[in-house]
Amino acid sequence: MTTQGRRPLPRSSVTARQSYDYVIVGSGFGGSVSALRLAEKGYRVLVLEQGKRFADQDFPRSNWHVWNFLWLPALRLHGFMRLTFFKEAMVLHGCGVGGGSLVYANVLMEPDAELFEEPEWRRLADWRTILRPHYATARRMLGVTVTPKLARADEILREVAVSYGLGDTFRPTEVGVYFGEPGVEQSDPFFGGEGPPRAGCQFCGGCMVGCRHNAKNTLTKNYLHLAEKRGAAIRAESRVLGIYPEGDGAGGGRFVVEFRRSTSLRPAREAVAADRVIVAAGTLGTLDLLFRCREEIGSLPRLSPHLGERVRTNSEALLGAGARRATVDYSEGIAISADVRVDDVTHVQAVRYPKGSSFMRLLSGPLIEARNERFWRRAWRAAGAILRHPLDFLRSLIGPRWAERTTILLVMQRVENFMNLRWRRGSLLVPRGMRAERDLTRPVPGEIPQAHRVVRDFAARAGAVPMGNTAETLFNMAATAHLIGGCPMGASAEEGVVDPQCQVHNYPGLYVIDGTVLPANPGINPSLTITALAEYAMSLIPAKEPRRGVAGLTAAPSTPPSA
Repeated sequence: MTTQGRRPLPRSSVTARQSYDYVIVGSGFGGSVSALRLAEKGYRVLVLEQGKRFADQDFPRSNWHVWNFLWLPALRLHGFMRLTFFKEAMVLHGCGVGGGSLVYANVLMEPDAELFEEPEWRRLADWRTILRPHYATARRMLGVTVTPKLARADEILREVAVSYGLGDTFRPTEVGVYFGEPGVEQSDPFFGGEGPPRAGCQFCGGCMVGCRHNAKNTLTKNYLHLAEKRGAAIRAESRVLGIYPEGDGAGGGRFVVEFRRSTSLRPAREAVAADRVIVAAGTLGTLDLLFRCREEIGSLPRLSPHLGERVRTNSEALLGAGARRATVDYSEGIAISADVRVDDVTHVQAVRYPKGSSFMRLLSGPLIEARNERFWRRAWRAAGAILRHPLDFLRSLIGPRWAERTTILLVMQRVENFMNLRWRRGSLLVPRGMRAERDLTRPVPGEIPQAHRVVRDFAARAGAVPMGNTAETLFNMAATAHLIGGCPMGASAEEGVVDPQCQVHNYPGLYVIDGTVLPANPGINPSLTITALAEYAMSLIPAKEPRRGVAGLTAAPSTPPSA
Protein backbone atom coordinates (compact mmCIF):
# COMPACT_ATOMS: atom_id res chain seq x y z
CA MET A 1 0.00 0.00 0.00
CA THR A 2 1.22 3.46 -0.83
CA THR A 3 2.18 5.47 2.20
CA GLN A 4 2.80 9.14 2.93
CA GLY A 5 5.15 9.03 5.90
CA ARG A 6 3.60 6.54 8.34
CA ARG A 7 0.03 7.22 7.35
CA PRO A 8 -1.42 5.00 4.60
CA LEU A 9 -3.12 6.83 1.76
CA PRO A 10 -6.83 6.10 1.28
CA ARG A 11 -7.83 3.77 -1.49
CA SER A 12 -10.95 3.62 -3.57
CA SER A 13 -13.82 1.76 -1.93
CA VAL A 14 -14.87 0.43 -5.34
CA THR A 15 -13.09 -2.22 -7.37
CA ALA A 16 -12.17 -1.00 -10.85
CA ARG A 17 -13.61 -3.34 -13.46
CA GLN A 18 -12.07 -1.71 -16.53
CA SER A 19 -8.64 -0.30 -17.26
CA TYR A 20 -7.54 2.43 -19.66
CA ASP A 21 -4.29 4.04 -20.65
CA TYR A 22 -5.78 7.49 -20.02
CA VAL A 23 -8.87 8.64 -18.19
CA ILE A 24 -9.83 12.23 -18.97
CA VAL A 25 -12.08 14.15 -16.57
CA GLY A 26 -14.09 16.66 -18.59
CA SER A 27 -14.84 17.08 -22.29
CA GLY A 28 -14.28 20.80 -22.88
CA PHE A 29 -11.49 22.33 -24.93
CA GLY A 30 -8.68 20.71 -22.94
CA GLY A 31 -10.31 17.31 -22.57
CA SER A 32 -11.49 17.00 -26.16
CA VAL A 33 -8.08 17.83 -27.62
CA SER A 34 -6.50 15.29 -25.28
CA ALA A 35 -9.02 12.61 -26.22
CA LEU A 36 -8.39 12.90 -29.96
CA ARG A 37 -4.62 13.17 -29.84
CA LEU A 38 -4.22 10.26 -27.44
CA ALA A 39 -6.62 8.08 -29.43
CA GLU A 40 -4.64 8.90 -32.58
CA LYS A 41 -1.49 7.74 -30.81
CA GLY A 42 -2.97 4.37 -30.03
CA TYR A 43 -3.96 4.78 -26.39
CA ARG A 44 -7.13 3.42 -24.83
CA VAL A 45 -9.00 6.54 -23.69
CA LEU A 46 -12.06 7.10 -21.52
CA VAL A 47 -13.63 10.55 -21.11
CA LEU A 48 -15.82 11.08 -18.04
CA GLU A 49 -18.20 14.03 -18.37
CA GLN A 50 -20.51 15.19 -15.58
CA GLY A 51 -23.09 16.72 -17.93
CA LYS A 52 -25.41 15.19 -20.48
CA ARG A 53 -24.88 14.49 -24.15
CA PHE A 54 -27.00 16.75 -26.36
CA ALA A 55 -28.06 16.18 -29.94
CA ASP A 56 -28.93 19.34 -31.88
CA GLN A 57 -32.66 18.78 -31.44
CA ASP A 58 -32.20 18.44 -27.67
CA PHE A 59 -31.18 22.06 -27.19
CA PRO A 60 -33.94 24.33 -25.87
CA ARG A 61 -35.77 26.69 -28.21
CA SER A 62 -35.51 29.35 -25.51
CA ASN A 63 -33.45 29.74 -22.37
CA TRP A 64 -36.73 30.00 -20.49
CA HIS A 65 -36.86 26.20 -20.92
CA VAL A 66 -34.69 25.99 -17.81
CA TRP A 67 -34.98 22.19 -17.52
CA ASN A 68 -32.91 21.92 -20.70
CA PHE A 69 -30.84 25.07 -20.22
CA LEU A 70 -29.63 25.22 -16.60
CA TRP A 71 -27.52 22.59 -14.90
CA LEU A 72 -28.84 22.33 -11.36
CA PRO A 73 -29.26 18.61 -10.62
CA ALA A 74 -30.49 19.20 -7.07
CA LEU A 75 -33.62 20.65 -8.70
CA ARG A 76 -33.62 18.01 -11.48
CA LEU A 77 -32.46 20.58 -14.04
CA HIS A 78 -30.06 18.90 -16.46
CA GLY A 79 -29.17 21.55 -19.00
CA PHE A 80 -25.73 22.79 -20.01
CA MET A 81 -25.44 26.28 -18.46
CA ARG A 82 -24.15 26.62 -14.90
CA LEU A 83 -24.27 29.67 -12.65
CA THR A 84 -21.91 29.64 -9.66
CA PHE A 85 -21.75 32.42 -7.10
CA PHE A 86 -18.82 33.35 -4.89
CA LYS A 87 -18.35 36.35 -2.67
CA GLU A 88 -16.07 37.87 -5.30
CA ALA A 89 -17.68 36.77 -8.58
CA MET A 90 -20.64 35.35 -10.45
CA VAL A 91 -19.41 32.70 -12.89
CA LEU A 92 -21.20 31.47 -16.02
CA HIS A 93 -19.83 28.16 -17.34
CA GLY A 94 -20.83 25.11 -19.34
CA CYS A 95 -21.62 21.49 -18.49
CA GLY A 96 -22.18 18.67 -20.97
CA VAL A 97 -20.40 16.59 -23.59
CA GLY A 98 -18.49 19.36 -25.36
CA GLY A 99 -18.07 21.45 -22.22
CA GLY A 100 -18.11 25.20 -22.66
CA SER A 101 -18.37 24.90 -26.44
CA LEU A 102 -22.09 24.13 -26.03
CA VAL A 103 -22.86 27.49 -24.49
CA TYR A 104 -20.02 29.80 -25.54
CA ALA A 105 -20.36 32.50 -28.20
CA ASN A 106 -18.10 30.80 -30.80
CA VAL A 107 -15.32 33.40 -30.54
CA LEU A 108 -11.87 31.93 -31.25
CA MET A 109 -9.36 34.79 -31.34
CA GLU A 110 -5.71 34.98 -30.41
CA PRO A 111 -4.84 37.38 -27.60
CA ASP A 112 -2.85 40.54 -28.15
CA ALA A 113 0.89 39.96 -28.55
CA GLU A 114 1.50 41.96 -25.38
CA LEU A 115 -0.05 39.17 -23.32
CA PHE A 116 3.01 36.97 -23.72
CA GLU A 117 5.21 39.74 -22.31
CA GLU A 118 3.42 39.45 -18.97
CA PRO A 119 5.81 38.19 -16.25
CA GLU A 120 3.76 35.07 -15.51
CA TRP A 121 3.89 34.03 -19.19
CA ARG A 122 7.60 34.80 -19.64
CA ARG A 123 8.75 33.31 -16.35
CA LEU A 124 9.14 29.73 -17.57
CA ALA A 125 9.28 29.81 -21.36
CA ASP A 126 8.81 31.78 -24.57
CA TRP A 127 5.16 30.79 -24.83
CA ARG A 128 4.42 32.98 -27.82
CA THR A 129 6.92 31.03 -29.91
CA ILE A 130 5.98 27.66 -28.40
CA LEU A 131 2.25 28.05 -29.02
CA ARG A 132 2.43 29.56 -32.52
CA PRO A 133 2.18 26.24 -34.45
CA HIS A 134 -0.46 24.96 -32.04
CA TYR A 135 -2.63 28.02 -32.56
CA ALA A 136 -2.58 27.14 -36.26
CA THR A 137 -3.61 23.55 -35.54
CA ALA A 138 -6.38 24.69 -33.19
CA ARG A 139 -7.75 27.12 -35.79
CA ARG A 140 -7.86 24.39 -38.42
CA MET A 141 -9.52 21.87 -36.13
CA LEU A 142 -12.13 24.30 -34.82
CA GLY A 143 -12.94 25.64 -38.30
CA VAL A 144 -12.09 29.26 -37.46
CA THR A 145 -13.35 31.79 -39.98
CA VAL A 146 -14.18 35.50 -40.05
CA THR A 147 -17.77 36.50 -39.34
CA PRO A 148 -19.32 37.47 -42.70
CA LYS A 149 -22.23 39.50 -41.34
CA LEU A 150 -22.31 42.41 -38.91
CA ALA A 151 -25.34 43.64 -36.98
CA ARG A 152 -26.62 47.07 -35.96
CA ALA A 153 -25.19 46.71 -32.45
CA ASP A 154 -21.75 46.15 -33.98
CA GLU A 155 -21.99 49.37 -35.95
CA ILE A 156 -22.92 51.28 -32.81
CA LEU A 157 -19.92 49.74 -31.07
CA ARG A 158 -17.74 50.92 -33.97
CA GLU A 159 -19.13 54.44 -33.50
CA VAL A 160 -18.14 54.35 -29.83
CA ALA A 161 -14.60 53.26 -30.73
CA VAL A 162 -14.32 56.03 -33.35
CA SER A 163 -15.32 58.57 -30.72
CA TYR A 164 -12.37 57.32 -28.63
CA GLY A 165 -9.99 57.59 -31.60
CA LEU A 166 -9.77 53.79 -31.82
CA GLY A 167 -11.99 53.05 -34.81
CA ASP A 168 -9.13 51.18 -36.50
CA THR A 169 -9.26 48.48 -33.80
CA PHE A 170 -12.78 47.42 -34.82
CA ARG A 171 -12.86 44.01 -36.50
CA PRO A 172 -15.30 41.20 -37.22
CA THR A 173 -14.77 38.29 -34.88
CA GLU A 174 -13.08 35.05 -35.82
CA VAL A 175 -15.46 32.28 -34.89
CA GLY A 176 -16.08 28.54 -35.06
CA VAL A 177 -19.23 28.51 -37.20
CA TYR A 178 -20.03 26.89 -40.56
CA PHE A 179 -21.24 29.65 -42.91
CA GLY A 180 -22.47 27.44 -45.73
CA GLU A 181 -25.84 27.81 -47.42
CA PRO A 182 -28.19 28.70 -44.56
CA GLY A 183 -30.13 25.70 -43.30
CA VAL A 184 -28.93 23.35 -46.05
CA GLU A 185 -27.15 20.23 -44.84
CA GLN A 186 -23.99 19.24 -46.69
CA SER A 187 -21.36 16.56 -46.24
CA ASP A 188 -18.49 17.34 -43.88
CA PRO A 189 -16.77 20.55 -45.06
CA PHE A 190 -13.83 20.44 -42.64
CA PHE A 191 -12.17 17.02 -42.44
CA GLY A 192 -12.43 15.46 -45.86
CA GLY A 193 -15.48 13.40 -44.98
CA GLU A 194 -14.22 12.32 -41.55
CA GLY A 195 -16.51 14.74 -39.76
CA PRO A 196 -20.31 14.87 -39.53
CA PRO A 197 -22.58 16.57 -42.11
CA ARG A 198 -23.14 20.27 -41.43
CA ALA A 199 -25.69 22.96 -42.25
CA GLY A 200 -25.06 26.65 -42.85
CA CYS A 201 -25.68 29.26 -40.13
CA GLN A 202 -29.10 30.92 -40.15
CA PHE A 203 -27.97 33.94 -38.07
CA CYS A 204 -30.73 33.36 -35.52
CA GLY A 205 -28.66 34.50 -32.53
CA GLY A 206 -29.14 31.15 -30.77
CA CYS A 207 -25.47 30.23 -30.30
CA MET A 208 -25.54 30.50 -26.49
CA VAL A 209 -28.85 28.68 -26.08
CA GLY A 210 -27.47 25.69 -27.98
CA CYS A 211 -27.33 25.61 -31.77
CA ARG A 212 -30.28 23.57 -33.04
CA HIS A 213 -29.28 24.06 -36.70
CA ASN A 214 -25.97 22.13 -36.90
CA ALA A 215 -23.97 25.25 -37.75
CA LYS A 216 -21.95 25.85 -34.59
CA ASN A 217 -18.57 24.11 -34.46
CA THR A 218 -18.98 22.64 -31.00
CA LEU A 219 -16.40 20.11 -29.87
CA THR A 220 -18.84 17.31 -30.61
CA LYS A 221 -18.52 18.24 -34.31
CA ASN A 222 -14.73 18.04 -34.46
CA TYR A 223 -12.38 16.83 -31.72
CA LEU A 224 -14.81 14.56 -29.88
CA HIS A 225 -16.42 13.22 -33.06
CA LEU A 226 -13.01 12.25 -34.44
CA ALA A 227 -11.84 10.88 -31.08
CA GLU A 228 -14.79 8.50 -30.89
CA LYS A 229 -14.13 7.34 -34.45
CA ARG A 230 -10.63 6.42 -33.31
CA GLY A 231 -11.85 4.40 -30.37
CA ALA A 232 -12.08 6.87 -27.48
CA ALA A 233 -15.03 6.18 -25.16
CA ILE A 234 -17.11 9.03 -23.73
CA ARG A 235 -19.26 8.39 -20.70
CA ALA A 236 -21.70 11.22 -20.01
CA GLU A 237 -23.51 11.95 -16.73
CA SER A 238 -20.48 10.75 -14.75
CA ARG A 239 -19.29 12.92 -11.88
CA VAL A 240 -15.79 12.07 -10.70
CA LEU A 241 -15.58 11.79 -6.92
CA GLY A 242 -11.91 11.06 -6.39
CA ILE A 243 -8.55 10.12 -7.89
CA TYR A 244 -6.51 7.50 -6.03
CA PRO A 245 -2.88 6.81 -6.91
CA GLU A 246 -1.68 3.25 -6.59
CA GLY A 247 1.83 1.86 -6.58
CA ASP A 248 5.01 3.10 -4.94
CA GLY A 249 6.06 6.64 -4.28
CA ALA A 250 3.89 9.75 -4.33
CA GLY A 251 1.60 8.69 -7.11
CA GLY A 252 3.74 7.06 -9.77
CA GLY A 253 2.07 4.16 -11.49
CA ARG A 254 -1.62 3.51 -11.94
CA PHE A 255 -4.59 5.48 -10.70
CA VAL A 256 -8.13 4.54 -9.75
CA VAL A 257 -10.80 7.08 -10.70
CA GLU A 258 -14.04 6.83 -8.77
CA PHE A 259 -17.27 8.33 -10.10
CA ARG A 260 -21.05 8.14 -9.94
CA ARG A 261 -24.00 8.94 -12.17
CA SER A 262 -24.64 12.68 -11.87
CA THR A 263 -28.31 12.63 -12.90
CA SER A 264 -29.45 9.82 -10.60
CA LEU A 265 -31.05 10.40 -7.21
CA ARG A 266 -29.41 7.33 -5.64
CA PRO A 267 -26.31 6.62 -7.71
CA ALA A 268 -23.96 3.75 -7.05
CA ARG A 269 -20.24 4.40 -7.08
CA GLU A 270 -18.14 3.00 -9.91
CA ALA A 271 -14.42 3.02 -10.64
CA VAL A 272 -11.99 2.56 -13.50
CA ALA A 273 -8.22 2.14 -13.49
CA ALA A 274 -5.86 4.27 -15.56
CA ASP A 275 -2.14 4.49 -16.17
CA ARG A 276 -2.52 8.26 -16.45
CA VAL A 277 -5.25 10.79 -15.65
CA ILE A 278 -5.92 14.16 -17.26
CA VAL A 279 -8.10 16.57 -15.28
CA ALA A 280 -9.80 18.96 -17.70
CA ALA A 281 -13.08 19.76 -15.95
CA GLY A 282 -12.93 23.53 -16.38
CA THR A 283 -11.61 25.86 -13.73
CA LEU A 284 -14.26 25.24 -11.10
CA GLY A 285 -14.64 21.53 -11.79
CA THR A 286 -10.90 20.92 -11.77
CA LEU A 287 -10.26 22.89 -8.58
CA ASP A 288 -13.20 21.29 -6.79
CA LEU A 289 -11.95 17.78 -7.63
CA LEU A 290 -8.33 18.47 -6.67
CA PHE A 291 -9.32 20.19 -3.44
CA ARG A 292 -11.51 17.23 -2.49
CA CYS A 293 -8.66 14.83 -3.23
CA ARG A 294 -6.28 16.80 -1.02
CA GLU A 295 -8.53 18.10 1.77
CA GLU A 296 -11.44 15.66 2.07
CA ILE A 297 -10.36 12.28 0.72
CA GLY A 298 -6.65 12.71 1.37
CA SER A 299 -5.70 10.70 -1.74
CA LEU A 300 -3.48 13.46 -3.18
CA PRO A 301 -1.96 15.04 -0.06
CA ARG A 302 1.15 16.35 -1.81
CA LEU A 303 -0.66 18.66 -4.17
CA SER A 304 1.02 22.05 -4.15
CA PRO A 305 -0.04 24.58 -1.50
CA HIS A 306 -0.55 26.97 -4.43
CA LEU A 307 -3.70 25.09 -5.49
CA GLY A 308 -6.53 27.60 -5.88
CA GLU A 309 -4.27 30.65 -5.97
CA ARG A 310 -4.51 33.45 -8.51
CA VAL A 311 -7.88 32.58 -9.97
CA ARG A 312 -8.72 35.17 -12.61
CA THR A 313 -11.98 36.49 -14.06
CA ASN A 314 -10.34 37.71 -17.29
CA SER A 315 -11.02 41.12 -15.69
CA GLU A 316 -14.52 40.99 -17.15
CA ALA A 317 -17.78 42.86 -16.86
CA LEU A 318 -21.13 41.74 -18.27
CA LEU A 319 -23.34 44.79 -18.67
CA GLY A 320 -25.91 45.84 -21.25
CA ALA A 321 -28.19 48.34 -22.92
CA GLY A 322 -31.95 47.93 -23.36
CA ALA A 323 -33.57 49.88 -26.20
CA ARG A 324 -36.46 52.12 -25.23
CA ARG A 325 -38.31 51.31 -28.46
CA ALA A 326 -39.89 47.87 -28.75
CA THR A 327 -39.65 47.90 -32.56
CA VAL A 328 -35.90 47.25 -32.75
CA ASP A 329 -34.41 43.78 -33.10
CA TYR A 330 -30.84 43.21 -31.94
CA SER A 331 -31.27 39.42 -31.72
CA GLU A 332 -30.38 38.53 -35.32
CA GLY A 333 -26.84 37.46 -36.21
CA ILE A 334 -24.41 35.20 -34.40
CA ALA A 335 -23.89 35.62 -30.67
CA ILE A 336 -20.81 37.85 -31.05
CA SER A 337 -19.85 39.23 -34.45
CA ALA A 338 -17.45 42.10 -33.70
CA ASP A 339 -14.63 43.07 -31.36
CA VAL A 340 -13.12 46.46 -30.59
CA ARG A 341 -10.55 47.92 -28.23
CA VAL A 342 -11.50 50.99 -26.24
CA ASP A 343 -8.06 51.50 -24.69
CA ASP A 344 -4.70 49.70 -24.64
CA VAL A 345 -5.92 46.78 -22.50
CA THR A 346 -9.71 46.62 -22.89
CA HIS A 347 -11.71 44.66 -25.49
CA VAL A 348 -15.49 45.04 -25.87
CA GLN A 349 -17.91 42.79 -27.76
CA ALA A 350 -21.65 43.13 -28.36
CA VAL A 351 -23.53 39.94 -27.40
CA ARG A 352 -27.02 38.80 -28.37
CA TYR A 353 -29.55 36.12 -27.47
CA PRO A 354 -32.23 34.84 -29.88
CA LYS A 355 -35.84 35.96 -29.98
CA GLY A 356 -37.75 34.92 -26.88
CA SER A 357 -34.64 33.97 -24.87
CA SER A 358 -35.00 36.54 -22.13
CA PHE A 359 -34.03 34.44 -19.11
CA MET A 360 -30.93 36.55 -18.44
CA ARG A 361 -33.15 39.52 -17.63
CA LEU A 362 -33.43 37.92 -14.17
CA LEU A 363 -29.78 38.87 -13.62
CA SER A 364 -30.22 42.47 -14.83
CA GLY A 365 -30.35 45.61 -12.75
CA PRO A 366 -29.85 49.35 -13.04
CA LEU A 367 -26.32 50.55 -13.80
CA ILE A 368 -24.89 52.50 -10.88
CA GLU A 369 -21.48 53.84 -9.91
CA ALA A 370 -20.75 52.81 -6.33
CA ARG A 371 -17.28 51.32 -6.46
CA ASN A 372 -16.32 49.38 -3.32
CA GLU A 373 -19.38 50.61 -1.39
CA ARG A 374 -21.29 48.26 0.90
CA PHE A 375 -24.53 46.44 0.08
CA TRP A 376 -26.99 48.87 1.69
CA ARG A 377 -25.35 51.86 0.07
CA ARG A 378 -25.46 50.13 -3.31
CA ALA A 379 -29.09 49.10 -2.82
CA TRP A 380 -29.96 52.69 -1.95
CA ARG A 381 -28.30 53.94 -5.12
CA ALA A 382 -30.05 51.29 -7.23
CA ALA A 383 -33.42 52.22 -5.73
CA GLY A 384 -32.69 55.87 -6.44
CA ALA A 385 -31.87 55.10 -10.07
CA ILE A 386 -35.17 53.23 -10.46
CA LEU A 387 -37.22 56.01 -8.82
CA ARG A 388 -35.62 58.73 -10.94
CA HIS A 389 -36.35 56.88 -14.20
CA PRO A 390 -39.16 54.40 -13.53
CA LEU A 391 -40.24 54.13 -17.17
CA ASP A 392 -36.69 53.33 -18.27
CA PHE A 393 -36.51 50.62 -15.61
CA LEU A 394 -39.83 49.12 -16.70
CA ARG A 395 -38.91 49.20 -20.39
CA SER A 396 -35.38 47.87 -20.11
CA LEU A 397 -35.79 45.22 -17.43
CA ILE A 398 -39.44 44.24 -17.36
CA GLY A 399 -40.88 45.20 -20.74
CA PRO A 400 -41.66 42.79 -23.60
CA ARG A 401 -39.20 41.46 -26.22
CA TRP A 402 -36.21 41.75 -23.86
CA ALA A 403 -33.88 39.61 -26.01
CA GLU A 404 -34.76 41.57 -29.15
CA ARG A 405 -34.26 44.95 -27.45
CA THR A 406 -31.18 44.15 -25.39
CA THR A 407 -27.49 44.14 -26.25
CA ILE A 408 -25.17 42.62 -23.67
CA LEU A 409 -21.71 44.17 -23.66
CA LEU A 410 -18.86 41.83 -22.74
CA VAL A 411 -15.88 43.81 -21.50
CA MET A 412 -12.51 42.03 -21.04
CA GLN A 413 -9.20 43.43 -19.88
CA ARG A 414 -5.61 42.26 -20.10
CA VAL A 415 -5.05 43.44 -16.54
CA GLU A 416 -3.67 41.36 -13.69
CA ASN A 417 -6.10 40.90 -10.84
CA PHE A 418 -7.20 37.76 -9.09
CA MET A 419 -8.83 36.04 -6.15
CA ASN A 420 -7.92 32.88 -4.27
CA LEU A 421 -10.18 29.85 -3.85
CA ARG A 422 -9.88 27.87 -0.64
CA TRP A 423 -11.53 24.69 0.61
CA ARG A 424 -14.08 24.96 3.39
CA ARG A 425 -14.74 21.72 5.28
CA GLY A 426 -18.21 22.83 6.27
CA SER A 427 -20.35 22.46 9.35
CA LEU A 428 -24.00 22.14 10.31
CA LEU A 429 -24.67 25.67 9.12
CA VAL A 430 -22.04 26.13 6.41
CA PRO A 431 -21.82 23.77 3.42
CA ARG A 432 -18.45 22.38 2.49
CA GLY A 433 -16.83 23.38 -0.77
CA MET A 434 -14.81 26.18 -2.28
CA ARG A 435 -14.96 29.74 -1.06
CA ALA A 436 -13.34 32.84 -2.50
CA GLU A 437 -10.85 35.06 -0.71
CA ARG A 438 -10.07 38.57 -1.90
CA ASP A 439 -6.46 39.11 -2.92
CA LEU A 440 -5.45 42.33 -1.22
CA THR A 441 -2.64 43.14 -3.65
CA ARG A 442 -4.61 43.03 -6.92
CA PRO A 443 -8.25 42.27 -6.09
CA VAL A 444 -10.77 41.32 -8.76
CA PRO A 445 -12.77 44.49 -9.50
CA GLY A 446 -16.50 44.36 -9.03
CA GLU A 447 -16.90 47.55 -11.03
CA ILE A 448 -14.74 48.49 -14.03
CA PRO A 449 -14.89 52.22 -14.91
CA GLN A 450 -14.00 51.64 -18.58
CA ALA A 451 -16.90 49.20 -18.86
CA HIS A 452 -19.38 51.68 -17.43
CA ARG A 453 -18.16 54.39 -19.76
CA VAL A 454 -18.56 52.19 -22.84
CA VAL A 455 -22.03 51.02 -21.82
CA ARG A 456 -23.26 54.56 -21.24
CA ASP A 457 -21.81 55.78 -24.56
CA PHE A 458 -23.28 52.79 -26.39
CA ALA A 459 -26.70 53.34 -24.80
CA ALA A 460 -26.69 57.04 -25.70
CA ARG A 461 -26.10 56.22 -29.38
CA ALA A 462 -28.62 53.36 -29.41
CA GLY A 463 -31.47 55.22 -27.70
CA ALA A 464 -31.21 52.68 -24.91
CA VAL A 465 -31.07 52.42 -21.15
CA PRO A 466 -27.68 51.39 -19.69
CA MET A 467 -28.01 48.22 -17.63
CA GLY A 468 -25.93 46.53 -14.98
CA ASN A 469 -26.20 43.06 -13.51
CA THR A 470 -27.50 42.25 -10.06
CA ALA A 471 -24.25 40.70 -8.89
CA GLU A 472 -22.34 43.90 -9.51
CA THR A 473 -25.13 46.38 -8.76
CA LEU A 474 -25.98 45.04 -5.31
CA PHE A 475 -22.97 43.00 -4.20
CA ASN A 476 -19.96 44.58 -5.95
CA MET A 477 -19.20 41.17 -7.50
CA ALA A 478 -17.47 40.61 -10.82
CA ALA A 479 -19.38 38.73 -13.52
CA THR A 480 -17.41 36.46 -15.81
CA ALA A 481 -17.92 33.80 -18.44
CA HIS A 482 -14.19 33.05 -18.56
CA LEU A 483 -12.89 32.03 -15.16
CA ILE A 484 -9.28 30.83 -15.43
CA GLY A 485 -6.29 30.04 -13.22
CA GLY A 486 -5.92 28.28 -9.91
CA CYS A 487 -3.31 25.70 -10.98
CA PRO A 488 -0.30 27.94 -11.61
CA MET A 489 2.72 26.61 -13.47
CA GLY A 490 6.04 26.37 -11.71
CA ALA A 491 9.35 24.55 -11.77
CA SER A 492 8.44 22.74 -8.53
CA ALA A 493 5.55 22.25 -6.13
CA GLU A 494 6.94 25.18 -4.15
CA GLU A 495 6.30 27.41 -7.17
CA GLY A 496 3.16 25.96 -8.76
CA VAL A 497 0.74 23.07 -9.13
CA VAL A 498 1.86 21.87 -12.56
CA ASP A 499 5.09 21.95 -14.52
CA PRO A 500 5.41 23.56 -17.99
CA GLN A 501 4.24 20.28 -19.56
CA CYS A 502 0.99 20.50 -17.50
CA GLN A 503 1.95 17.50 -15.32
CA VAL A 504 1.11 17.81 -11.63
CA HIS A 505 4.11 18.10 -9.33
CA ASN A 506 4.65 15.07 -7.07
CA TYR A 507 2.19 12.95 -9.07
CA PRO A 508 3.74 11.70 -12.32
CA GLY A 509 1.05 10.64 -14.75
CA LEU A 510 -1.49 13.16 -13.43
CA TYR A 511 -2.10 16.20 -15.65
CA VAL A 512 -4.22 19.35 -15.61
CA ILE A 513 -5.05 20.61 -19.10
CA ASP A 514 -7.67 23.36 -19.21
CA GLY A 515 -8.05 27.06 -18.43
CA THR A 516 -6.94 26.40 -14.86
CA VAL A 517 -3.29 26.52 -15.94
CA LEU A 518 -3.45 29.80 -17.91
CA PRO A 519 -1.01 32.14 -16.18
CA ALA A 520 -2.57 35.56 -16.90
CA ASN A 521 -5.76 37.26 -18.05
CA PRO A 522 -5.74 37.11 -21.87
CA GLY A 523 -8.20 40.01 -22.13
CA ILE A 524 -9.97 38.18 -24.97
CA ASN A 525 -12.09 35.03 -25.18
CA PRO A 526 -9.66 32.30 -24.01
CA SER A 527 -11.01 29.18 -25.78
CA LEU A 528 -8.51 29.22 -28.65
CA THR A 529 -5.58 29.67 -26.25
CA ILE A 530 -6.77 26.75 -24.09
CA THR A 531 -7.06 24.61 -27.23
CA ALA A 532 -3.56 25.58 -28.39
CA LEU A 533 -2.10 24.84 -24.96
CA ALA A 534 -3.78 21.42 -24.96
CA GLU A 535 -2.40 20.70 -28.44
CA TYR A 536 1.04 21.61 -27.15
CA ALA A 537 0.74 19.36 -24.09
CA MET A 538 -0.43 16.43 -26.20
CA SER A 539 2.40 16.93 -28.70
CA LEU A 540 4.84 16.00 -25.92
CA ILE A 541 3.32 12.56 -25.35
CA PRO A 542 4.84 9.84 -27.55
CA ALA A 543 2.73 7.44 -29.57
CA LYS A 544 1.91 4.09 -28.02
CA GLU A 545 1.81 2.48 -31.45
CA PRO A 546 2.00 3.82 -35.03
CA ARG A 547 -0.15 6.91 -35.24
CA ARG A 548 -3.49 6.45 -36.94
CA GLY A 549 -4.26 10.09 -37.63
CA VAL A 550 -5.72 11.48 -40.82
CA ALA A 551 -3.58 13.70 -43.03
CA GLY A 552 -4.00 17.32 -42.05
CA LEU A 553 -5.39 16.58 -38.59
CA THR A 554 -2.27 15.79 -36.59
CA ALA A 555 -0.83 18.36 -34.27
CA ALA A 556 2.37 20.30 -34.78
CA PRO A 557 5.45 18.82 -33.08
CA SER A 558 6.86 20.61 -30.09
CA THR A 559 9.79 20.65 -27.72
CA PRO A 560 9.12 21.08 -24.00
CA PRO A 561 10.49 24.29 -22.50
CA SER A 562 13.13 24.00 -19.87
CA ALA A 563 11.82 24.80 -16.43
